Amino acid sequence: MSMINDIQNEKHEMEMTPMIDVTFLLLIFFMCTLKFKVLEGKLTAYLPKDVGVNTTEAEPIEKVQVDIHVVDEGQKMNAEGTHPYDDPTGKSRHIFINRKLSYSIGTQKFTDLAELQKRLKLIKEARDDDKAPAVLQPYGLCIMGDVIPVLDAAVAAGFRDISFGGAFPDHIR
Repeated sequence: MSMINDIQNEKHEMEMTPMIDVTFLLLIFFMCTLKFKVLEGKLTAYLPKDVGVNTTEAEPIEKVQVDIHVVDEGQKMNAEGTHPYDDPTGKSRHIFINRKLSYSIGTQKFTDLAELQKRLKLIKEARDDDKAPAVLQPYGLCIMGDVIPVLDAAVAAGFRDISFGGAFPDHIR
């Protein structure tokens, strides 16, 4: 009788360590066998879902392209503008003095940013469209410091949809 009482009074607990080990092994197994779907070449597009295929052609939006060319590179100076630039590594800051640029919109050419801004403003007013796009296209030896004033002129003229073209060699126009 004493043995029966000892068995009834004995506390029974379940071992958790093997259960945790099995859970982690399953987790590792599923992580190793999981294949991620590659979305290569997919572009997100926000197309209307309630309209079928349209037979009418979309009206193309004419972009205003401002070409930026370096006419005279000028003199490359150190960042303070006191001495000619002579860093053999080419990693230190520098500026250009007496740099001359030309800007063109279609066949019209400009050498002054104020003239360019006036022309951009006239084009913007003639279009009377908030979403009229502009493209700033640098050529040849243009640097970011050449493009930013043109960007400022386009924003001051009222353009909001502005994109940048890639730099091309100056012989491609």
